[in-house]
Amino acid sequence: MGTSIAVLSLLLAGAADYYRPPQLTLMAGFIKDPQHKGFTVAQWAEGIGQNFDARQLVERCRRAGVVEIIWYDKWIDGLVFRPTKTTSYHTKKNFLAELAPECRRARIKLVIYFNTFFDDNPEFAQWACTDQRGRPIPFSTFWPSNMLSMYSPYREKVLEQIRELFVDYDVDGIWLDVPRFPLMTYDRWSREEFRRRYGKEYAGASPEERAAFATASRNGWNKDVAAFVRKLKPSAVVTTNHWADPLSEGPLAAAGLAEPLDLFTAELHTSAIQQRLAPVLAEKSKPAEAGTLISDDWFTPLNSGPLKSSKSSNQMLQELANLFTSGVNMYLAVALGHDGTVHEGTMQHVDLAGEWLRTRRPYLEHVEDVADVGVMLGSADEADRNWPGGAGSYSEDVMKLEMRLRAAGYMVRGYLRCPHSSDWERIAAGTRTLIVPDRVSLTAADAEQVRSFVRGGGKLVSFGRGVSLGKSGAPRAADGIFGVRSGGYLTESGRMTFRVMPDRQGPALDGTMLQLEPASARVLLWAATHEGDMPLFTRNAAGRGAAYAIPAAEGALWEAPALLGSIWKETIGEPSWKMDGAAERYTVRLRKQAGRYLAHVIDNLSSTEGPMQRYRPAYARLGINTERVKFEKAVVEPEGRPLKISTEGGWKTLELYPDPELTIVLQ
Repeated sequence: MGTSIAVLSLLLAGAADYYRPPQLTLMAGFIKDPQHKGFTVAQWAEGIGQNFDARQLVERCRRAGVVEIIWYDKWIDGLVFRPTKTTSYHTKKNFLAELAPECRRARIKLVIYFNTFFDDNPEFAQWACTDQRGRPIPFSTFWPSNMLSMYSPYREKVLEQIRELFVDYDVDGIWLDVPRFPLMTYDRWSREEFRRRYGKEYAGASPEERAAFATASRNGWNKDVAAFVRKLKPSAVVTTNHWADPLSEGPLAAAGLAEPLDLFTAELHTSAIQQRLAPVLAEKSKPAEAGTLISDDWFTPLNSGPLKSSKSSNQMLQELANLFTSGVNMYLAVALGHDGTVHEGTMQHVDLAGEWLRTRRPYLEHVEDVADVGVMLGSADEADRNWPGGAGSYSEDVMKLEMRLRAAGYMVRGYLRCPHSSDWERIAAGTRTLIVPDRVSLTAADAEQVRSFVRGGGKLVSFGRGVSLGKSGAPRAADGIFGVRSGGYLTESGRMTFRVMPDRQGPALDGTMLQLEPASARVLLWAATHEGDMPLFTRNAAGRGAAYAIPAAEGALWEAPALLGSIWKETIGEPSWKMDGAAERYTVRLRKQAGRYLAHVIDNLSSTEGPMQRYRPAYARLGINTERVKFEKAVVEPEGRPLKISTEGGWKTLELYPDPELTIVLQ
């Protein structure tokens, strides 16, 4: 997955050019734990950071190759970590006055973490969004910081605080946290704005109008802040802690949120989340970063020394490989001690990350992913409030499909075009098969590209309503390339329970399912249902390729891995790689670079074995399909250690010892 080199090079010609992947960033500062009620924010802030050494921190970052520091200036509790004209709710110590010149001296970008939607400053409480009882709407029940209305005088307070950041400290960018606006608020400023826009009272609004107002308020406020920042400093970068996903929040909200951003950022604090989401982030049409917390907590305890890290060096290596080999940047989040010092062991993780990236950089730059399979979602319509085909999020369904394909040894690329967020022009060379899932948004031009791909020798698989090669909604006629007729859903809900024939011994599967009738297509599998036998898997020849239709939505087959495996073998062929033994414990990524291939092998660190039942690295045999990846030599880098290659049929096998990750050059 990931954006092509040529496209990304063009997109990075602006403010975020310095952030061309792969890059390492440090996020640092102080946050009071809002769940600790024994002392106030003001009490906690007394004497904070008395031993803070900006020069030492920045120099440590410089030596590690960090290109950017993200500094907490104002968390959701509203405390500002420098003097400001806007409020007395700030620290006595001016942290930015010390940090900003050190970052300039070291040529490290200084980007400010800042909140514009939530602010628990008692002086600003009068401008909170409120519920029916007049109580402020909180960030959450466990972190009860107030959400404030951007239509109130709070707006001018925020803009003045931002002006101070860029005018007084010449910072390089702003990192906006938790962009959110409520579906219903009773504060007078938001009500007045709703009345002005819609000509009616907020309380009488329809759910659609409330959702539209919430989206417009969130996206509009971010756009206003971004425009204000760029007026102050045209070279400044703007990002927000949200990855603008049209599959989960709808194209209208995602495109509007993405529009003013220079890069995307997301918190991916566990290996499982990294493996699932980092490849999705890498497909964005702007640079993307993923964050991981390396201190044991976000929060700085009162009267404490520096926070430690319970992460092992192996965990760090695994996460570095997870993120950087996906094609995204990485920020490491560190919580400072109350006295302003940083735990040496924690900073050694930063050193480790910098050294790992320095030695792996030659194998991470100027690369493209190998793509066996494309998941074709089409082109988002910016006017759509929801992703077509349903009201709920579709993101998890697509990620499950992609994860299952990767686990089976296939290299996956997504095709999703969304304004200001992601793009594609043509189907990548080397793609064997396109999969069109149940909920898609294909334009006529998208559908014609798909048909041309099949006629030229590719294979096509549709699930559910994807058979129309259009925009999912109520079932439509099947596209002619599949050689079937669609009778729509048999049941009102569209759901059916079925078993796979001929043995009918497998698990009962359940999900939405169309009734398909073969025309020129041949039925490869039948399903037994309460309404009789129905085609479950059909094949139709088209030009030099073939189009396969599965009437069930992909989610109906999650509980039938053997069935999915046989479908992949028929429609895609042999995988690009396979791992003998416990294949599920490894992530494998194949990438191309200047006439050679790269294989990244990452152990998930979760396996326990032996008499002590603890993690142990293990020997593994990685088979690589030589029809897909041609090579004669395999060398572990950066060590320069050659691997023995054994050949059997169309496979070359390497014996490995990932502890916990390896980069292998194949040429």
